Amino acid sequence: MYEAIVDVFKYLEEFNMASITIRLVLAVFLGGIIGMERATKRSAAGLRTFALVSLGSCLAMITNQYLLIHSGITGDPSRMAAQVISGIGFLGVGTIIVTGRNHIKGLTTAATLWTTATMGIAIGAGFIYGALVTFILIMVSVRLLLFLSKRQEDFNRIITMFIEIDKEKGFDGLMNYLNDNDYPLLFIEKKKQKALLDKDFVVIAEFDLKKRKSHQEILEEVRHIEGVHYVEEIK
Repeated sequence: MYEAIVDVFKYLEEFNMASITIRLVLAVFLGGIIGMERATKRSAAGLRTFALVSLGSCLAMITNQYLLIHSGITGDPSRMAAQVISGIGFLGVGTIIVTGRNHIKGLTTAATLWTTATMGIAIGAGFIYGALVTFILIMVSVRLLLFLSKRQEDFNRIITMFIEIDKEKGFDGLMNYLNDNDYPLLFIEKKKQKALLDKDFVVIAEFDLKKRKSHQEILEEVRHIEGVHYVEEIK
């Protein structure tokens, strides 16, 4: 069984019409699965984007091999692949969004796009084993590691908040809360941004909890401060 699997991988490393077709189809299939996972998070890049990125990267590598084998052109066999790796960054940047409340979204999608592109290059080069292992690790990273990442964020000792606060008494209430709990204020900035209530202003505040605490509990405590009318965590 093991020898049969090895033979299949060796066959796909060959440069013929059958192996090329399998590589291209596999690139679309694996890229599409990764894109489906991102689509469940309502990412701007979904199934079609990831499938096409993987396919394009795969074809770039196959084309590079074709030119070297059939055209007699000498040079770096990874030249086109290198351009894919650097160029995919522009597409990744397009998935990163900074919201009005200073939330940064799309970093995971951008990183996944870049990694999917390298997976496509590996498939195009015939390195199917490496591509399959990469595919498994991508899915582990974006699915199974999500729980660990979220837990780490929710219990970090540093917390940053977007707060809409009353101009007169809310700020004093916030400062008193920090002093009473001995939370050092690391950063605070008043934003030129309209709040839901005309009498409020918007601040971004970051403070140190000194130990790992549930951010949900801290948010609830801040919400109950007199003069604080809206608060959410910035991650």
